[in-house]
Amino acid sequence: MLDTSTPNLARACDYLLGGGASFAADRALALRLEAIHPGLRELLFSSRTYAADTVARVARGGVSQYLNIGSGLPTTPSTHETARAFLPGARVAYVDRDPVVTDHGRVLVPPGVRYSTGDLAEPEAILASADVAGFLDLSRPVCLILTLVLQTLDPGTARAVAGVLVRALAPGSYLIATAAPGPTGRLPDFTWPLPLTPDDLGSFFAGLDLLPPGVHEGLGAPEGRVLCAAGIKPGGAGPGERA
Repeated sequence: MLDTSTPNLARACDYLLGGGASFAADRALALRLEAIHPGLRELLFSSRTYAADTVARVARGGVSQYLNIGSGLPTTPSTHETARAFLPGARVAYVDRDPVVTDHGRVLVPPGVRYSTGDLAEPEAILASADVAGFLDLSRPVCLILTLVLQTLDPGTARAVAGVLVRALAPGSYLIATAAPGPTGRLPDFTWPLPLTPDDLGSFFAGLDLLPPGVHEGLGAPEGRVLCAAGIKPGGAGPGERA
């Protein structure tokens, strides 16, 4: 049974993004977080918009497989909605470490979209899971999406994790990643992820060719800007080939 009395960060973010999957406890957490980080709502929108715009670009190029780790809930514009607007048969695997999120997410997505529980800190386990290895064909291009999640790890660990994931992808695959600055305040019962620098974010793209304009700030006011980047693994057949 879904616990609606305990606040959940993914549902709080869903509320801030205008989704309908939150409950009173989640909305209260969202407002507390917004009080210490006034740009949070805009930051979430900026990250989500950048990811959706880039997924659309990748889907137009023919890539039909998507792996979204640390996904949270599939608030619009979601990865599967965006990709399937161009490729109706696109396969999307969402992974989140919170089983509350994955249980809830499964009831929100259509057939052909997977939700599974997995921890970014254990990339080999994610790649070997039935909902990834048994669903996506890693011998063909995949678009890997890591939005606002790498900073839950220290930069060195995040680089190692990104390296494991990128090495598992076929040439012609993409990585989309975003990172956010931290708030000026703190809540006693909530630990904010570590802030990352542009150099940190750029380091996660080792072995990839960054897409223009490289590592950059997303749209929005200064307190709501997110760092964004996308890259392609060289050696593929080019964007015109469907995956």
